Amino acid sequence: MTSTKRYSAVAVALHWAIAVLILGQIAGGLFMHNLPNSSVIKFDLYQLHKSFGLSILALTFFRLAWRLSHRAPTLPSKMPQWEKLVARATHWAFYGLMLLTPLAGWAMVSVSPTDIPTKFFGIIPVPHLPFFGGVVDRESAEHLWAEVHEYLAFTILFLLVLHVGAALKHHFFNKDDVLRSMLPSNAKPWIGIAAIFTALGLGSLVYLLVPATNSNTGEIAHSEAGNWAVDYDQSKIVFIGEEKGKSFTGAFNQFSAEIEFDPAALEQSKIEIVVATSSATTGDSLRDSNIPGTEWFDTKNYDEARFRSTEIRLTEGSRYEADGILQVKSYEQPIMLSFDLNIDGDDAIANGGVDLIRTNYGLGENTAWLDDEEIALNVRVNFEIHATRRN
Repeated sequence: MTSTKRYSAVAVALHWAIAVLILGQIAGGLFMHNLPNSSVIKFDLYQLHKSFGLSILALTFFRLAWRLSHRAPTLPSKMPQWEKLVARATHWAFYGLMLLTPLAGWAMVSVSPTDIPTKFFGIIPVPHLPFFGGVVDRESAEHLWAEVHEYLAFTILFLLVLHVGAALKHHFFNKDDVLRSMLPSNAKPWIGIAAIFTALGLGSLVYLLVPATNSNTGEIAHSEAGNWAVDYDQSKIVFIGEEKGKSFTGAFNQFSAEIEFDPAALEQSKIEIVVATSSATTGDSLRDSNIPGTEWFDTKNYDEARFRSTEIRLTEGSRYEADGILQVKSYEQPIMLSFDLNIDGDDAIANGGVDLIRTNYGLGENTAWLDDEEIALNVRVNFEIHATRRN
């Protein structure tokens, strides 16, 4: 291998392609993570995130092979030895992180109890990693790998800031060719500088916009799907529990409902309700402070609960039953909602509820909540939904 003053065209193309993909993955990851589960694009964004992550992994392997077979440009002779050591260490740290970060994401998907399949850009099936078949507590393993994936991604972002700062320093203060060495042969340095600041600007914009879409605030966008529009000001979802032998009532203050309902076509009717679990309040400050914690709704990782109907039937008079799946955190259980429905012209009111066992959904499984019977296992959830028929 001979010395060169600039990187090869292949190395330059790989550098900028991977850089763009990494910035897009970080920005997209922040954005999609904070979308409510009711968002119609969230699932597709996660699938794209996995596909682009696998693309980064493949390109990094190719880039590493190319780097090992092609000598990098020599660092400036005037550059202090310690800076050269830091530059080389950062260089190889990037390679390690670009391999480990997508692998951690792949591991997270492989151990997930939801077992959602991955298809590379919706076409090629991607198997789970084979090392995790014997994992028993898949939920805890998923949380662990999710945290590892997140920390590695932010470490990349930290090194990227250092990398960009070093490139600008070399160009403006040292006035050497370090920045030029990673640009296409005919490109001017200002193109690289413009690209750097554009990337930083877009990243900052996403960072500023993410809190506005953060569903942990309890805000859920009210869907317009279905042939009934819900009046959220009049509607409510409450839960009734028991603590130390005394009954208490709480409420979910933010929820969204999609209702497609026709008494004459029940086989085509469907109901979907998404609840912001972080919006739960009971009027007791100590109790309410525990609700978002990991022992209960774990709103940091699971900010919504969801019910989807699978069958709706008339039992008698105005009484209906809706079979469906209730998902809370990573737990899914079949339940049956029973409700009375009163339709008056274009207005409708539904009153009903369901009895649940909280431990079926991983709520309050700590010994203190079970052995001492601090909180009863049975929880009653009631709802009153006011809706108007869409024209």
